[in-house]
Amino acid sequence: MPHFIAGLFSGCRGVAGALTFVLCALVPLAAASAETSIKLGHDQPETSPHHQAALKWKEIVESRSGGKVTVQIFPSSMLGSGTQMVEQVQAGALEAAVLPTAWIAPLAPSVSVLDLPFLFPSRQAAYRVIDGPVGKEILAPLNKVSIEGVAFWESGFKQFTGDFPISTPDDYKGHKIRTMPAPVIQEQFKAFGATPTPINFSELYTALQQKVVDGQENPIATIASMRFYEVQPHMTLSDHGFLAYVFMLNKPFLDNQAADTRKLLVDAAAEARDYQRGIIQDAEAKNLEIFRQAGVKIAKLDPEQRAAFVRASQPVYDWYSNKYGSGTLDNIKKAVTDISGK
Repeated sequence: MPHFIAGLFSGCRGVAGALTFVLCALVPLAAASAETSIKLGHDQPETSPHHQAALKWKEIVESRSGGKVTVQIFPSSMLGSGTQMVEQVQAGALEAAVLPTAWIAPLAPSVSVLDLPFLFPSRQAAYRVIDGPVGKEILAPLNKVSIEGVAFWESGFKQFTGDFPISTPDDYKGHKIRTMPAPVIQEQFKAFGATPTPINFSELYTALQQKVVDGQENPIATIASMRFYEVQPHMTLSDHGFLAYVFMLNKPFLDNQAADTRKLLVDAAAEARDYQRGIIQDAEAKNLEIFRQAGVKIAKLDPEQRAAFVRASQPVYDWYSNKYGSGTLDNIKKAVTDISGK
């Protein structure tokens, strides 16, 4: 075994298992000339707005650092599941990741408040809450587990899809629905009468194709990039949940950088966030037409149907408040009220 490979084995042994070794071994020798090398992992394919935004972050960081900071991007859950990547960031085996709040909730339950259904009336309301003081409040507990959440990216508002038409909560009774491993989302589908079934994101297409589950929820951008519309004949435009992604860095790694580098990494995450939001919004109408051309029957909740889902979701809010307290949730509700003027 060449000495440099042996060195990589030695440096990786015992840190975070086999995946950590892979991360260490993937650092290219060319990066040795750079002062700082960053590995960034995410769970979306290379065709996704998430990956395009990750490339934008890489471009900004490498350009403005004059090449002193290099970035490697690992899309499509190449480095493991969402849970595994969060654990790698916590351990310092992975410097950065962009992942849904649901994958972070086991380590920092504060972020799960954003998974509550029908929390935000609009995208603009969501942006103003998560980009402001309440967003910082939600991310702050991550510091206790060696993670620094520096920005909220997104996938957009989630929509319902299924092997069956969905217009009322009762339509879910008796169906198995794929969820992320977030208790809030699982409680949501329990409240609708469904059986929540956690499945890794990378395995979801096959699970839908083989009828392991009857339906799922995801934003339009994700349904498009993962081609779920090929295996789900029904979609209901529900805008029932805003799927926030957290751009996170290992906190000791970030703290050890020079002040100008820290500022660059954080500022670039915000710039790439805004870039990604534009891409997602611009693509939604086009993606819906692709779904229709593929034969997907698309419905939209009318006000009465939406109100029925909101009522059915109330037990989820009660469960959340009893388990985690209502402080952050109350702050979100107040912020939304202030924004909407109601």
